[in-house]
Amino acid sequence: MIAKLVVLSPLDDSPHNLPAIIEAKAAGPLKNHSPKKCALASINLLVVASIPQAGEILYPYLIEIEQVYYDVQICCYAHLTPGVVAQVKPHLLVLIAQGEELLNTVETLQQQYPQLPLVVIDTSDRPEVETPVLHSGAQDYLTIQELSPNLLARSFRHAIDRHQVEQALLRQAQYDRLLMEITQHIHQSLDLTTILENTVNDIRELLECDRVLIYRLLDRGRGIMEVEAVVPPWSSALGELVGDSCFRDHYAEAYRRGRIHVVHNLDTAALDPCYRDLLAYYQVKANLVVPIVVEGRLWGLLICQQCGHPRNWQDREIGLIKQISTQLAIAILQAELYQRAQAEIQERKAIEAQLLYQARHDQLTHLANRSFFEEKLRLTLRYAAEHPNYHYAVLCLDLDRFKTLNDSLGHSIGDLFLKAFAQRLSRCVSPQDVVARLGGDEFAVLLNDIQGIEEAQAIAERLRDRLSHPFEIEHYTLYTTVSIGLVMGNLHYTSSEEVLRNADMAMYHAKTKGHNRIDVFQPLLLQQLRDRLHLEVELRQAIERGDFVLYYQPIVKLHNQSLKGFEALLRWQKGDTLISPSVFIPVAEETGLIFELSRWVLHSACEQLQQWQQRYPKLKSVGLTVSINLSANQFSLPTLVPEIRQTLEHHHLAGQFLKIEITESTLMQHLDTAREILAELKAMGVRVNIDDFGTGYSSLSYLRSLPLDGIKIDLSFISQMDRSQEDFELVRTILALARNLHLDCIAEGIENTTQLQRLRSLRCPSGQGYLFAPPLTIDKAEVYLQEHIL
Repeated sequence: MIAKLVVLSPLDDSPHNLPAIIEAKAAGPLKNHSPKKCALASINLLVVASIPQAGEILYPYLIEIEQVYYDVQICCYAHLTPGVVAQVKPHLLVLIAQGEELLNTVETLQQQYPQLPLVVIDTSDRPEVETPVLHSGAQDYLTIQELSPNLLARSFRHAIDRHQVEQALLRQAQYDRLLMEITQHIHQSLDLTTILENTVNDIRELLECDRVLIYRLLDRGRGIMEVEAVVPPWSSALGELVGDSCFRDHYAEAYRRGRIHVVHNLDTAALDPCYRDLLAYYQVKANLVVPIVVEGRLWGLLICQQCGHPRNWQDREIGLIKQISTQLAIAILQAELYQRAQAEIQERKAIEAQLLYQARHDQLTHLANRSFFEEKLRLTLRYAAEHPNYHYAVLCLDLDRFKTLNDSLGHSIGDLFLKAFAQRLSRCVSPQDVVARLGGDEFAVLLNDIQGIEEAQAIAERLRDRLSHPFEIEHYTLYTTVSIGLVMGNLHYTSSEEVLRNADMAMYHAKTKGHNRIDVFQPLLLQQLRDRLHLEVELRQAIERGDFVLYYQPIVKLHNQSLKGFEALLRWQKGDTLISPSVFIPVAEETGLIFELSRWVLHSACEQLQQWQQRYPKLKSVGLTVSINLSANQFSLPTLVPEIRQTLEHHHLAGQFLKIEITESTLMQHLDTAREILAELKAMGVRVNIDDFGTGYSSLSYLRSLPLDGIKIDLSFISQMDRSQEDFELVRTILALARNLHLDCIAEGIENTTQLQRLRSLRCPSGQGYLFAPPLTIDKAEVYLQEHIL
């Protein structure tokens, strides 16, 4: 047997111990185990000695051991360093020592070099230290007295084997612990970046490799070095884009199917040139690649690299990396599902927020809508109830004549105008205030935390002023005014509906006074509203019961006071009381009940005239007429003319016996359709008079251009003409105008003989008033008819 001894450091200062290498060869043949006939097992021994005779103690026994070649290197314990251990790369440490320091030396060696098995040879015979030595981590304890070749061979072999098993078990425990930690981290965390970073660091530290990477696949065969753990001096590949057609064509599909690629030594491995060049670029000598496959999709690669030297990747290492890649696939899928769920949650939240926004805001102007405004107002009411010194107010704004703008320029321009109006309105108030579009052209403003009514009125006046400035919409310059209702908050208000209702009521009250006005809510308005609502209910019930009657006021020829016709006047018979049209007609027009009332008046008047004509045939020859009044709402109906025609036909009346009276304002309001309507009525023989002439806005040109039959001078002029020369001259002018245009003329409200004489002097042809007769019931009208015609 051959043994080789190398003295790495002197054991003492004796000259005979200084030779560096001592070689000895067996004198006789090696029996059947000659080096030329079989390969001998080689074991590197590092002898740590504290006595000078270490080599002399071991050598005689080692040369007697067959089938094993021992490369023995001896080092003084005082000179033992990690560098010496790294240079020798021993399979086994052999400590030869004696004395009290033996146990301490064993503990120190185990702490410093736990990766190496240790056999202790005690040059003193002290069996009592065996157990402590073994408990301290030594694989075996021998005394110099019991040494023999077989004992040493068996002790060394068993020490190495046991230590390898222990190290394998320890390493496997480390692998299992790492895998468990990764698994627990995956189950406990959704932070994929942290999981990946911790994983590559743990793998690099456990496997003691130079670089660990996670390569994430992107597209077209490319990928990015997503996560990395690397030790100096090797360069970092983090964040670099890697990949080409070579990877896509030769490796991607194989990796997707789960192929593991192992390179132990780049210099000897059979690789594609592109792969070899890539590894060489990153100075890789050994490479281990395990795919990360998520639900059949190649997500990326888990890569372990050795850069300083080749490495023989062990099966258990490959198995560990494969198990870790499986856990990473779970983590990635979990993160993707979480991200997808988060995205869905965010999308749902965004949709919910959008739906909530749409539910709370006006789609056109993006201002708060009515419900959101009332919600904000309720919060203000609640706060004000808890803080008595807190003041607030609500403004309700309505655009004057917006319908005219919208109808004349179109809805698209109208919408743009509303948006511009909303933007300007929002800029005119403070951020703490709430601006809303209640609907159509109606807006509201909640003024929060104001000083009092004076500030609220000042803000309202500022709004009115700024909103009256011109708006540039497309190529139009548009103007508007606003009617504003203001209600000041107080502790008596308990509901937002009540506050908003009162502001709305004040706004409508301002609108009735004219455009561009501000009106502050007063409790009297509420009572008027309640009275109006009560009147509406009673009006509807009266229509259902038929509580309406027609009175007939005679129209006479002024020169002889002969009967010319009657004006049918509507009255509401409420018990024993007659209610004037001035009380209920405005409500009827506002609620739409005027249409039903007007139809009833038309049919009833025609029916009565038909009955009189049947009883008194002479009435046809004298041309007795009945006049009825049409409201503005009824005149705008497209069914007006057909309805009048059908009514006349139903009652077998000729059109010449029916007169229609409409006001100047009604005519001017519907001037665009008036000509056609009047022409159709004239074709039926129906005559049309202008009622209350001189009181409304008009252009005298319509008297010439429209097919009219007569005018009625308003009683406000007639009542003053006997006391006012100006009114007398005005009536004279109207009569002259009527004669020049060949129009009939009727004076209303004649009450005394002076008025009659003056009208006769002006050659006014016809008139009506209490001087001749008040409005009469049907029976009295028939008596009057008999007396003045028959």
